[in-house]
Amino acid sequence: MLKLDRRGGLLFADIELPFKNTDKLEAPIPFVLDTGAAVTIVDPGITDYLGYSTRDAIKISKLDGAGGYSEGYVLKLSKIRCLNIEIPEFEIACHDLNSRLGVAGLLGMNFLKCLRIDIDFETGRIHKITQK
Repeated sequence: MLKLDRRGGLLFADIELPFKNTDKLEAPIPFVLDTGAAVTIVDPGITDYLGYSTRDAIKISKLDGAGGYSEGYVLKLSKIRCLNIEIPEFEIACHDLNSRLGVAGLLGMNFLKCLRIDIDFETGRIHKITQK
């Protein structure tokens, strides 16, 4: 059984992202599980560390949400791994999260929609997870 990390009323899942032009994955990075985010969002500080830049963007990204309006860019990664599931050719949006909680990213619906999950939000335990 997998368990999500619970901090400050939020559930965090560990994500592994690839370094640019390699198959090597970065050690797990905690992202907030966000069913209200249409896409997975990564702080540019993380993608910069992995070797990506705005020159690698495939399009501009615009977000208008509770945190206000921001512009960023979209990267297509060779893969993403989270919750023991690996999805190839995965798009992420890069936006400055400027969070006091130290949030590196949001795990959005473009990842979650690929799964069937039974989560106990009170305990953070995942009772069932399968890839669709």
